[in-house]
Parts: sequence; C-alpha cells; structure tokens
Amino acid sequence: LKLLDDLQSYADSLPYDHDDASLIRVTRRNYDQQTKVPSTLLAAFFQHSAESYQVWAKARPENDYTAVAPYLQKTVDYSRQIAECFPGYDHIADPLIDFSDQDMKAESVRALFAELRQALIPLVKSITAQADVDDSCLHQPYPENKQLAFGQEVIKAYGYDFNRGRQDKTHHPYMTKFSLGDVRITTRVKENDLSEALFSTLHESGHAMYEQGIDMSYDGMPLGNGTSSGIHESQSRLWENQVGRSRVFWQHYYPQLQATFPEQLASVSLDTFYRAINKVQRSLIRTDADEVTYNLHVMIRFDLELALLEGSLSVADLPEAWHARYEQDLGLRAPDHRDGVLQDVHWYGG
Repeated sequence: LKLLDDLQSYADSLPYDHDDASLIRVTRRNYDQQTKVPSTLLAAFFQHSAESYQVWAKARPENDYTAVAPYLQKTVDYSRQIAECFPGYDHIADPLIDFSDQDMKAESVRALFAELRQALIPLVKSITAQADVDDSCLHQPYPENKQLAFGQEVIKAYGYDFNRGRQDKTHHPYMTKFSLGDVRITTRVKENDLSEALFSTLHESGHAMYEQGIDMSYDGMPLGNGTSSGIHESQSRLWENQVGRSRVFWQHYYPQLQATFPEQLASVSLDTFYRAINKVQRSLIRTDADEVTYNLHVMIRFDLELALLEGSLSVADLPEAWHARYEQDLGLRAPDHRDGVLQDVHWYGG
C-alpha cells in the first residue's frame, strides 16, 4: 500500500491511458478488492467452489438437484458475505458484478434487460410463427476429425495462434489462459450436428484471440488480462455471430466446407445452409440458443441470481422459478432438472 501511495503522484502526472498510470490504477483497484475480503473467507469460498463443482458434475447427469442444492445455498451465503465486505452498495449484487465489470450496477443491467426483453419476446414469437426453416443439412453424420480440422483452419485465418495455444474436446466449451503465450480453447463435438463444434470453436477463439492480442510486455502483470467479462463476451460473440453467421463469410468458406463434406453438402445451396445456421427457435439450452433467443437465457439467469442474493427466492424454490420464467419468456418447460436448473456450471462452480 505504501508503494502504491508513493507512486500515486507519479501516476497523476501521466496521461490516463499511459502504461504506467494504467498499471498503478489497476494494481490499486486489485489491491483494494483483495484486501477488503478476509483471506480466510476467500480460501473457504474457493475450497467450497471446487467441492461444489464436483458435486454438480455428478448430479447433473443423474438429474439430482437435491444433491447440489445445499452447495448452492452455501455459494449464495458466501457471495453475500463477500458483498458485505464492500459497504455502501445500492444492491447486494453490485460488488460481485464489479469484480468482473467495473462500475456496472445491478439496477442499470436490470433496466437494460427489461427494455430488451420487451422487444425480444414479441420478436421471437413473430419469427417462430413463420414457416419452419429446414436445418436438416446440419444434422447428418459429420466425421469428428473433419469438423475439428475445418474449424481449426477457420480460426487460424481469424488470427488464433496455435503456436500460443491449442484446442481440446470437452462437454462444456471454454477458454483458459495460463499466460499470454499459452491461451487454450476447448470444443464440444457432435457427429450429427455440424453447428455444435463449428460455432463453439468460433466463439471460444474470440475469447482466446482477445487474450492473445494483449501486449506480451504485460504478461504476468495486472494489465495482462481482458478488461471485463462484458468486453470478453462481446469478442467471442462478434466472431461467432456477426462474422461467423454472416452471408459474406460463407460466400468465401462454404465451397471449402462443401469440399470437406461433399456427401453431406454437395447438393445443399449456400442460401439453404445460410438459413439453417441462422434458424431462430425456442430452446431449453443456453449454449445451443440462436442469436435472437440467447439473450433471453442470460436475462432469466440474471433475474434469478438477483432474487437469490436478495433473499426473495430460496434455493429450494429455484427449480420451479426457473420453469416459470422459461414458460413465460420462451414458452418452454424443461422435462427435468438436467436441462433446467442444472444445465450451467456457473452457479455450482462459484
């Protein structure tokens, strides 16, 4: 702290975006956040999160919410305790949001989502009332190795550097960084669904390229990370959707995809394929959602999280609250907890 105080006058003399000024500012923010939460509380929370993840990994395939519910309750309790280390908040979620998106408030997000939701729900109803889009071309046998190879060629062209990363298979796709020189992605592959591996690869490469694009001189320093979770997600969804689902993108890549899978796609026109990958439909699974409905999945989770933290929703009542919101917003009800409240790792992994 004394070092930071001694450096403050130097930082104040520099332009806001100067490297040294930014390093001092971000280091002070990190220091303030980390020292306000007792180390014993953080250690207990991290240990609990590791245990909770293992319970969830077993509970989800067994459709057993009761097994993980006590762990989720403990996660909520720990989250409240951490938030209370930052007095003066307007909403108990504000300090938790601030960890990943600086200065963002629960109420501003809630207001934004409420406005967006008013437009999205009727839009989804209008689109899904139209004639169904034929996406059968995506659901044929596609050899796994060829799917992965095609996706790798695309993200190389995007700019993902395999000399500073690698790709592996997983059930739930993610990006992980060990350093700016080692930024890895994982991909989920289904042999009867071409879009699964392709778009999860494009999405995770967006996260990874954002990290790989950080100046190597920042490696190991507080500046050597993405700015925020929101900015991170903007990059992944930019490459997945704005680029990866655009017509001009596929005008270039579709002949290559047809050459990779001639038996499946030789007789499928570009227009048919383009409509298939942009099909809008209600779905239960967030990671399978299309560009139009995806944000509704996020809004549902955000509102339920706030209710849990506020105490207006109990962990015991969460599954039914989940079903109610999905019926209200998307007109769907999950047949079980596996595709309902257990589908995402985030709540159970801390």
